[in-house]
Amino acid sequence: MSRIAVAHNTLVTALGYAAGIAIAVLAVAITTDVVIRNLGVGNFPWLLEVSEYVLFIATFLAAPWVLRENAHVSVDLLLTGLPVRARRALDAIANLLGMAICSILTWYALRVTRDGIERGDMIFKELVVPEWPFLAVVAFAGGLLVVEFATRLARLDRQGA
Repeated sequence: MSRIAVAHNTLVTALGYAAGIAIAVLAVAITTDVVIRNLGVGNFPWLLEVSEYVLFIATFLAAPWVLRENAHVSVDLLLTGLPVRARRALDAIANLLGMAICSILTWYALRVTRDGIERGDMIFKELVVPEWPFLAVVAFAGGLLVVEFATRLARLDRQGA
């Protein structure tokens, strides 16, 4: 495997772990908030907003890992009844569509991120934060998804689709 492929796999794996750790930390923080609120000690008023951001970011950062591991939800009732060649053809079509959709998503996320930076767009809730980092996560994850779909297509080609 080339250095680029190894680096990509390492990055995707690290992002998958980071998303899992972020969700675990969020679960502990929410539990802590509930406990201290019920004890009358106080609460974390910003936690709901932070949990929205963490879930958003974790979802996008984990997506390439989920795709690589083939861990996404799928309905394979139709596929199991098809001959191998037809199954591979449908898999190739699905990967091409996924790659096309993620390419479009990445392109638009990059444009919106650039526009958000230029305009200085902010999110005003409990916390006031710039909007562009969240949009950049979409662009970054979208680019990784494009690579993952291309890798899946190459793997199908090597298997003789």
